[in-house]
Amino acid sequence: MPEAQGASSSSTVTVKSPWLDAMSDPVAGMVCFSPFMCLCDLHADGNHRLILVDMQKRIRIYKGTTIQWEQKLMDVPVGVSCFFHENKTPSIPTLAVASGHQIFVYRYLRPHLKYTLPKMEINATEISIWSSIRPESVGEAMEKLNHLRDQGIALTNRSMDLLAMEDQPESERMEYVKAAREHPFMQNTAITCMDTLNVNIEDPSGVAMLTFGAENRHVYILDSNALDIVQKVELESVPVFLVTSGLYEVEYRLICACRDGKVYTVKNGALLSMVIELETLPVGLVKIDKSIYVGCMDNVVHCFHFKGKKQHSIYLDHPITCMQLMQSPKTKAKCLLVALKNGEVRTYNGKFLVHTLALQEPVVGMCFGMFGREDGTLCLSMKSGGLVVKMLSRTANLEKSSQPPGPPAEQDTPLDVPKKTKLYVDQTAREREQPVEMHRIFQRDLCKLRLNTARAYVKLLGTSGAVVRTGAQGVTQLRLNAGVKGMGPEFELDLQLSNAGERHVMDLCVQTDASGSIYRIDNPLIHVPLLVPGYTLSLPVRLECVDVSASDTVTVSVLCRDTVRPLVSALVQMPISAANMLED
Repeated sequence: MPEAQGASSSSTVTVKSPWLDAMSDPVAGMVCFSPFMCLCDLHADGNHRLILVDMQKRIRIYKGTTIQWEQKLMDVPVGVSCFFHENKTPSIPTLAVASGHQIFVYRYLRPHLKYTLPKMEINATEISIWSSIRPESVGEAMEKLNHLRDQGIALTNRSMDLLAMEDQPESERMEYVKAAREHPFMQNTAITCMDTLNVNIEDPSGVAMLTFGAENRHVYILDSNALDIVQKVELESVPVFLVTSGLYEVEYRLICACRDGKVYTVKNGALLSMVIELETLPVGLVKIDKSIYVGCMDNVVHCFHFKGKKQHSIYLDHPITCMQLMQSPKTKAKCLLVALKNGEVRTYNGKFLVHTLALQEPVVGMCFGMFGREDGTLCLSMKSGGLVVKMLSRTANLEKSSQPPGPPAEQDTPLDVPKKTKLYVDQTAREREQPVEMHRIFQRDLCKLRLNTARAYVKLLGTSGAVVRTGAQGVTQLRLNAGVKGMGPEFELDLQLSNAGERHVMDLCVQTDASGSIYRIDNPLIHVPLLVPGYTLSLPVRLECVDVSASDTVTVSVLCRDTVRPLVSALVQMPISAANMLED
């Protein structure tokens, strides 16, 4: 399936900002995630309020820029939502706060009722173990509970806490068992996500039903009065994000992103076999028309069709903190808001980036809707606890850009590449295409080079060319310099013989050879018994020119007893005798 890559952070979008500053409260002191925020007309007076809950068990309602109402909650909240439970004029919405295994319902800003989830079914074997447990048989009971857990049976919190005390003293485990037996043996679940589902009218003021997921891997649908469960569906994993679509009495879908990295779909109370598998765990879920946008932990937003077909992906440079749908009556466009860890809030129309809002700190939660009497208001909860409100401009243009996303078109224009660079590129491409063949050729040539080197070395040792054996069975080098002294007809050759190696040389002979009809040599053969390294030996050789009218070349050779060919040779060009020059 081909994927379309969205605009990266390096792309610069030079458009007018569609957002106007409405309110900024850096000391609000409430850190709210997206499920902890909602906008609703609580009093049916046309003035929408902002409802916030936080982890400090507080609920706060903003009317404009002032705090209208604030109360303490009984437990840490999971989510907040508003819905209409009846058709009435004026229609007053109901406020629901999910907390733990309970849902607190408020009407007219007063507590109305509390709905408690049904108790979970406990395994019969586990019940029998706890009914027969005694302080002196705690160890045996723990072994039985361990066996149940190994079989894949979900144990209660009481059993899990007892198994966690395996390393504790026996007395502490006995005290825990005594204290646990004084309370009824039951297991409650916990709500993980919540949304609303309209009953028969696709309208914001229509009668709706609460829909929520729980830790027991179930999705529940309550009736409009939040008293009874009308539908219950079991999933393969625990849902963490829930989005509803359609009408309960016509056709509806529940889209659930779960902790196993998969997205499940429930249609009319039945779990569909179509499952969307993600590469990493989800961090956000948004539905736009028939498309599902899923933000993942690998900084990618994937877009899927309802039927599971992947449409495109948007790759980001920073982690995603939250996602939100942006739909305003001012504009027909439906956009996706993505908040990043670097403080950016990006607006995407499909796979096109239409605007980037840069803030001073990361956004942890956001909510879009009507606030006060203004449509298209974006409420942002900051990481430091601040609250920022932005309004969508009436002249905002959120349509798709005419230019394709990604780098500019000029990038596809080829540049003039220098010859050397082109040669390097071609060679690199050749190496990439034919790596095995080139490696074999290189190894073959390397073996040939080594073979030729070895052959040359053996030949050099056999012919003793310029290399001589030393007394310590080493190898050394000889240097021979020759100079001519005298005007003639008597000359003297000044031979300078030195050892350039690291070991001494023994049993050398210096032979001087010349044409007998021109020169007569007094000492043609000189024996050198020892030549130490770094020492230059001076050897004088006397010559007499017999034929003063001629000159020739004199050959000086250094021989060794064990070799046939000369070790070092030198050719000395003799000058013309001065006696011949005087006679002329």
